[in-house]
Amino acid sequence: MKYEEAEKFRYLILAAQRQGNRLLNEKLRGVALTSSQAEVIQVLKTYQPITLKELGSLLVCETGSPSRLMNRLIEEGVIERVPNQEDKRSSFLQLTNEGEKLSESIQSLEDELYEGFMSVLSEEEMKQVNHAVGKLMVSISDPIALEKRNLL
Repeated sequence: MKYEEAEKFRYLILAAQRQGNRLLNEKLRGVALTSSQAEVIQVLKTYQPITLKELGSLLVCETGSPSRLMNRLIEEGVIERVPNQEDKRSSFLQLTNEGEKLSESIQSLEDELYEGFMSVLSEEEMKQVNHAVGKLMVSISDPIALEKRNLL
């Protein structure tokens, strides 16, 4: 078959993504979060305070507006809206004290996941894979969130 390696690549990436999400979601059950909610928290930890639009531009887990995800985390006391002193019509999002604590737990769980990856692939192998996948993402998608977060 002419495209056998490309097809393998496509399905291996899909399987890796699904399994990675499964593994992360299993770890996050202990803190009652999904991987998408965890990404919102970790992005806020790094970039807060930011607007909802800015948050949306940094997320990989969601395309479009993350308002549904954000509203749930606000209801749970993880994120809060802070008025924009320069523009009363808008507000910023930031983590609450509870959100800060959750962020630390998420980081520990993510570190466990990444240690598992690194037990299979060396750092050099991981760099090679990241380079190849990053090169492909730049050519087939609009990787704005990846670029803004320095993941490419």
